[in-house]
Amino acid sequence: MDRVTTGAPIAIEQGGPITSPSDKASDYYLETRPDIQAIVDARGKRVLDVGCAAGELGRAIKEGGALEVVGIERSKEAASLAKEWLDQVIVSDVEASALPFEDARFDCIIFADILEHTVNPWAVLASYRRYLNSEGRLIASIPNVRFYAVIARLLFNRWGYRESGILDNTHLRFFTLPTIREMFQQAGYEIERVECKYRLFEDQSRIGRVGAVVSRLFCRYIAPLMWRHFFAFQYLIVAKKTK
Repeated sequence: MDRVTTGAPIAIEQGGPITSPSDKASDYYLETRPDIQAIVDARGKRVLDVGCAAGELGRAIKEGGALEVVGIERSKEAASLAKEWLDQVIVSDVEASALPFEDARFDCIIFADILEHTVNPWAVLASYRRYLNSEGRLIASIPNVRFYAVIARLLFNRWGYRESGILDNTHLRFFTLPTIREMFQQAGYEIERVECKYRLFEDQSRIGRVGAVVSRLFCRYIAPLMWRHFFAFQYLIVAKKTK
């Protein structure tokens, strides 16, 4: 078993393009991701949070009993915040070819809304496979481009990038559930669990209190039964390495 390092968290810079969080609103880097927290079995585990942002998710996982939480983040500003909470933060592009980890170091690797931002997510998944131990799990959240609102805008010739959401202007790749399954299989993983995150309204910030109630009821009672993959805004994936 690896020795646990104690003391102040460490920030290590790796090669690769580094961007600034000024490109995004500050709250973009401060997501706590309770949906991810709910499916991470953290107690006593070593966790790698790929694209850790300001470390809020990693902080919650650490407080949930994780033995070690390591983050990778390409924004220097966000990484400087994350290192206050995590055991180690590496300032690097997540597609960097060489990372300072021994094989099979981690029990859990998290890609929370990261793969769609990469040039080659297939290669990214395959390259991180070596760092996951044989009993470990990889957890990812990935937007669903088949979401009904995206299709509707396309039908009415209103396709266009936005500041956030499925057509976020920093997204380079787009997926449906079948292409997600294909990607994981090609990268050497077996998907064990898929959860749908439903939405009635893509932009949750403008729906008001009544809209929030209607949306919550719709997502709980109607979306899972009717055209569920059209109302799935995002998929949560839990996968393990194939033998």
